[in-house]
Amino acid sequence: MPPAPEWRKAVHQIQELSVPKARRRLGRFTLEGYRSLERAFRNEAPLECVVISEAVMSRSNERNSRIVDETLARNLPLHAVPDAVMADLTRGRGLGDVFAVLRRPPVPDVADLIRPGERTLLVVGWNLGDPGNTGAVIRSALAAGAAGFLAVGTTDPWHPKAVRTSMGSLFALPILEWNGPDVSWLERLHENSFETLATVCRHAEPLNGFRSVPDRVALVMGSEAFGLPDALAERMSRRITIPMPPGVDSYSINAATAVLAYTLMQAPRRDVSLT
Repeated sequence: MPPAPEWRKAVHQIQELSVPKARRRLGRFTLEGYRSLERAFRNEAPLECVVISEAVMSRSNERNSRIVDETLARNLPLHAVPDAVMADLTRGRGLGDVFAVLRRPPVPDVADLIRPGERTLLVVGWNLGDPGNTGAVIRSALAAGAAGFLAVGTTDPWHPKAVRTSMGSLFALPILEWNGPDVSWLERLHENSFETLATVCRHAEPLNGFRSVPDRVALVMGSEAFGLPDALAERMSRRITIPMPPGVDSYSINAATAVLAYTLMQAPRRDVSLT
């Protein structure tokens, strides 16, 4: 029996990496779509192989040609799969008949992300349940100018849906991970002189009341369904909320991140020695 074509092995790996345990065990994750791959190229992401449909391989347009040429120029394995196989992988999402497998990058330390003399904003996702929300929050954090994203607990930035929704933003934003139930991540932030802001819906300092913030600030976004536990919020430097009209429960987590992160990055600097 002849050996299976190499593309079958690549497709099997993409399917295998849809499972969290496999991503952790193999230290790999996947991306899907033209834009994600283009941003991975642009940011020198640790790509291992690229999988495209036969239609893309035909170089039917300029974008397809660029994908093929750049993959070959980087000496990456390039696998062309039958269009029907690619359709089964993409399930009609319409992001482009392109996948890639990547190594998970090394996890930086909080101290590595500090920008001396500048505002250093870290966005923290605490037990975010929907990987689509995780990807959207990462995208908003990058757009606001954050220095990094800290994934705590069940937050999974490498889930295929998170990678898709980030639209390649996680290749340009350092990603820290802190798995486990303890709050040592919070202690680490405080050790590095970060003011930690617990985001809540009510009974907190309103965002429009902030006149200045220190150069090091961590914006902690809680679970979409339950928010941050009071016991955890009480351990943070301050509580912050976006004022809303009566009868409105909350912003979406992505909208809240965008509003809060942008506002904090634009706020006047405060000398922490005066607080």
